Amino acid sequence: MKIETTLEKIKDAVSRVQKISAKNLSLPILENVLLIAKDKNLILRATNLHVGVEVTIPVKIKKEGEVSVKLDVFGQIINSLEKDHIVYLEVVDNTLHISTEKSQMDIKLFPHNDFPTLPHIEDGKTLKMPIETIIDGVRSVVYSASLSDIKPEISSVYIYNENNELVFVSTDSFRLAEKRVVVDTKIDIDGVIIPVKNIQECIKVFTGIIGDVDVTIGKNQLSLQSDSIYFTSRIIDGNYPDYKQIIPQESTTEAIVLKDDIITSLRLINVFSDNFNQLSIRVDAKAGQLLLHSRNTDIGENKTSVDAAVTGSDIEMYLNHKYLSDIFPILSGDSIQFSFLEKNKPCLVRSVGDSSFLYLIMPMNR
Repeated sequence: MKIETTLEKIKDAVSRVQKISAKNLSLPILENVLLIAKDKNLILRATNLHVGVEVTIPVKIKKEGEVSVKLDVFGQIINSLEKDHIVYLEVVDNTLHISTEKSQMDIKLFPHNDFPTLPHIEDGKTLKMPIETIIDGVRSVVYSASLSDIKPEISSVYIYNENNELVFVSTDSFRLAEKRVVVDTKIDIDGVIIPVKNIQECIKVFTGIIGDVDVTIGKNQLSLQSDSIYFTSRIIDGNYPDYKQIIPQESTTEAIVLKDDIITSLRLINVFSDNFNQLSIRVDAKAGQLLLHSRNTDIGENKTSVDAAVTGSDIEMYLNHKYLSDIFPILSGDSIQFSFLEKNKPCLVRSVGDSSFLYLIMPMNR
């Protein structure tokens, strides 16, 4: 193999494949990146067997070939190059020779025949949609997925279509987030369950990419493909919980507060929170306030009031304040609406005027 490329192109490609590399004691080859030079392109392939990615960049090829090198070593070298514009890669005496105008480096090669291939879905359904739609939907809900693999269905992001909307859902059984994104084209997805770790890696790989991607869904596999990136992930073969039945269809109390006010108050709450992150939240309808209270026997306690526009009756419940804090980067607009039905029913949180996103938090026992 002997090629010539620009530093900008190969840096970007390396940074994307590095998103999914992982230590694997049983299969050390997975710590490598496969470099394939053919047809005027350089393909960089990485996989951890759960997901895989190929990034393709145009290069000048003097000799085609395939090599496998340690991804962390190769990445450190490429990312350390700053001022050199052109990078040369050449196989010399079982090493990969990397050179620029001012630097010369040789790194060890590994048997490239041992490197896994990436699956391509032959019998699946392919949809075309903007990658921005997928990234926005996933980022809006991914933090609510369970971090435990005991129940694979809820340690995932669930995606399906309803009318002209693509719906993204995640839950860990203590909270639930749902994001609806209107799509211009007709989409037909029965429902796909993607492991949360896999979809997070997918978003990292495609961050900064603009335009449509082909999304192909097979029986146990999903792939996303743009002009330069191919990403594949396994999907969960199971049924997602019927989450709609726990979403309250009415409320007895609603309180609207300014987002900045509640964020400031929760910073104080965090200082005095206990080991369970318990927050007492009480609506005082007469005073027009949301009253927040946290107590830690080793530190002290905090009581904070937030002005609110209240409709309905007084109510009090206990919530995990970290669950509440997680959604502020997601909520749009300046005002937040809290909706309550009963003390032991979920609290519904959403932005005023934005019906595309909802967030449920289950109450805690005192």
